[in-house]
Amino acid sequence: MSKTSKVTNLNSILKEDSIDLKAVLKKLWIERELVIKSTIIFFLIGLIVAFLSPVAYTSQTTFVPQVSGDEISLGNNKLGSLASLAGININPTEVNSDNYLSPLVYTNIIDSEEFSLDLLADELVDLNNEKFSVREYLLSKKSSFNFDLIGFIKKFTIGLFFNNEANETNSDIFKNYGFISEEDYSLIKSFRQKFNIELNQKEGYIKVLATDSSPFISSQLVSQITKRLQSKIIEIRTNKIKERLEFSKEQYELKQVEFDILQKKLAEFKDSNKSISTARFMSELQKLESDYQLQQNILINLATEYNNNKIKLNKDTPIFSVIDEVSVPNVKSEPKRRLLVIIYTLIGLILSVGFVLTKESVIDIVNEIKD
Repeated sequence: MSKTSKVTNLNSILKEDSIDLKAVLKKLWIERELVIKSTIIFFLIGLIVAFLSPVAYTSQTTFVPQVSGDEISLGNNKLGSLASLAGININPTEVNSDNYLSPLVYTNIIDSEEFSLDLLADELVDLNNEKFSVREYLLSKKSSFNFDLIGFIKKFTIGLFFNNEANETNSDIFKNYGFISEEDYSLIKSFRQKFNIELNQKEGYIKVLATDSSPFISSQLVSQITKRLQSKIIEIRTNKIKERLEFSKEQYELKQVEFDILQKKLAEFKDSNKSISTARFMSELQKLESDYQLQQNILINLATEYNNNKIKLNKDTPIFSVIDEVSVPNVKSEPKRRLLVIIYTLIGLILSVGFVLTKESVIDIVNEIKD
């Protein structure tokens, strides 16, 4: 086959596979009324959705954990101060497993049911200075039209055969195992949709965000969540050293009592035997003084350990520096009305154009199937 014939065949193949732009434009021009009407309809739908979507405001705060001087050397690590806060020592020869806490655990704290349950009991206040809990606020937000048909049927059918007293007894038992009622689980599920935490490991900061229809409530939620999160981080970070501090305190106090008793005994022995200098007296005196000296050394060591643990507790307790203070937002975050209208308009345009271009092919396929 000659070179010219090969080029001709290739051009014919490309021509067959290429889209006839003129034919496409012709179809669209013929069906332009359908395309325009569909686009306008979806544009109007977008307007309706945009204006009927509930308004929401997002508050946020950003904070950075501050570390002690001997931990600043970890700042060159990608985890930065977050690693220092967690007690992570990047040097493998100096890793302290007691203080280790992965920064990834912060998101796990937020996701824990215990954390959410504690938040449900926190107090909020509205612009009228009326106080209520987060639980009460979420319950008030639940629509009265949310009728649980299945729950209603179960209550007045199967539920009639069960003893309410037995259920109350079981509820007390379940509390010991962290059982969460259906109502609490539903509240936790809806509450988790209102807040989020962003952990920037590279820059070393934590961002807390909360969204609500009330800007004042959203800012309070951010504040409450931040306080709870910081308290939980401090609790986890200082748990081991607090146990050691408590133990050293107990031992110090016990030895202090023993030392006081021995000190009093030694003083009484000397006072009652001032004029006696027998060998037996000297032997007993040396024994008491030896015990006194031993107890004094032990007491000094325990006092040193106790004070060191107090210093370590203060050093290991994270301090959080706020970069972005929480404030009441003035601009709503949702809905983004312009974007919604644009998206719906594009959907209408794409669907109508797609329908026009594929209508004939679909009709041919249906006819072939029928035949």
